[in-house]
Amino acid sequence: MTASDTSAQAQVDFDALMKRLLGLLTKKEQDVIERRFAIGKDKRETLDKIGKSYSITRERVRQIEAVAIQKLARISQDKSIRVVHDLAISVLNEHGKVMSEALLVSEMIKHIGKNKNVGVNAVKFTLWVSDRLEKHEKNQFYRPFWYTADVKLSEIKAGIRDIKKVLEKKHDVMSFSEIAQTLGTKYPEAMLESLLYISWDFLKTEKGWGLKSWRFINPRSIKDCITIILKKHGKPLHFSEIMERILRDFPNRKRVTPQASHNELIRHDEFVLVGRGLYGLKEWGYAAGTVCDLIRSVLLENKGPMKRQQIIKKVLEKRDVRLGTISLSLQKYPFFKRVGRAVYEYDGSLDKNRRRKYSG
Repeated sequence: MTASDTSAQAQVDFDALMKRLLGLLTKKEQDVIERRFAIGKDKRETLDKIGKSYSITRERVRQIEAVAIQKLARISQDKSIRVVHDLAISVLNEHGKVMSEALLVSEMIKHIGKNKNVGVNAVKFTLWVSDRLEKHEKNQFYRPFWYTADVKLSEIKAGIRDIKKVLEKKHDVMSFSEIAQTLGTKYPEAMLESLLYISWDFLKTEKGWGLKSWRFINPRSIKDCITIILKKHGKPLHFSEIMERILRDFPNRKRVTPQASHNELIRHDEFVLVGRGLYGLKEWGYAAGTVCDLIRSVLLENKGPMKRQQIIKKVLEKRDVRLGTISLSLQKYPFFKRVGRAVYEYDGSLDKNRRRKYSG
C-alpha cells in the first residue's frame, strides 16, 4: 500500500489522540512527556531542566520518560495510532525505508493535511510508540532520523560512508544521478537520496551535492565568499558588485563592511585587479600587479626594446586594460626609456631606488 492509499484512511484527530494517550500516564509521567516532546508547547525541555524542577537527577527523568513510552507502546494497536504508523511505514518504504525526521514528518503531514489538528510534535511523539519503527537521535554526525525495523543501522551508516567516499574522490559537486550511477546497485536509489539528507557532512547546492567541509561551496570567510562569487560569475566583477553579491548570496554575512571585503581582495594573491575596481581570479590567467608591473614584466621577458604596439599587445594578453592606461604608464615612469620612435626599453637602474615613489 502506498502513502497515498494510506493517507485516505489517516483521518486522525491528534488533539484527541494525545489526550487519550497522556491520560494513561501518571501526572508526573504526563508532565515529563509533554515537556520532553514539546506537546502543546513551543520548545522541548532538557532532562536537566525538568530534573531541577522536581529536585531529581537527569537520569531519573530519563527513566520516567522511558517507562511512560513503554506503557504507551503496549497500546500501539489502537486504531488511530495504527493508522499513523501505517502511514509512516508507507512513506518510509517509498523513500528507501529511512528518512530524516523532518522530512518524514513533513511528508506525513502532507498526506493528512486535510486534518486541521495535526501538530508536528504530536506526530513525532506518536512515532515513538511503534514496534515497527526505529529512531536514531541527533548527534554530531547525523540529523535525527527514522527507519523501519527490518533495516540494519549498520547498512545506513555504510551507505553514508560510501557516498562520502564518492564525493571525496571526485572533489567536486555531483548531481544525485551521478552519485547513484557511481555506486551502482549497491543501495536502492530511494535510500541513497534519503541518506543525503541525514548526514551533516552533505550539502546541497544549485549544481548538486558536495561536502560541507569544502570551502568552495561552504564559505567560512569573506575570502571564500568572494572566490565562490567570482567562480559562479565566470569573469571579473567590480568591487561594488562583489560586495552586493556577498550580502545577497550570503545573508549570514550582513555585518561584512565594504572595507573588510576590499581588504580581502587586496591582501590575497588569488585575486587580481584587472581594471578600475575590477577583480578576477589569478587561476584564470590574469597577472597580478599594476599596469606598470605588467609593462615591466613584458619588457623583461622580451630581453630588449619593444615597439609600443608590441608592448600593448603583450600587456592585453595578460590583462584587459585600457589602451590609454598603458600608453600613460609608458610616458609616466622614467625607467621605461624611449630609445626610438615609439620604441621602449626597461632601465632597471632608474627603477631600483625610485620604484616605490612612482608605483601605485
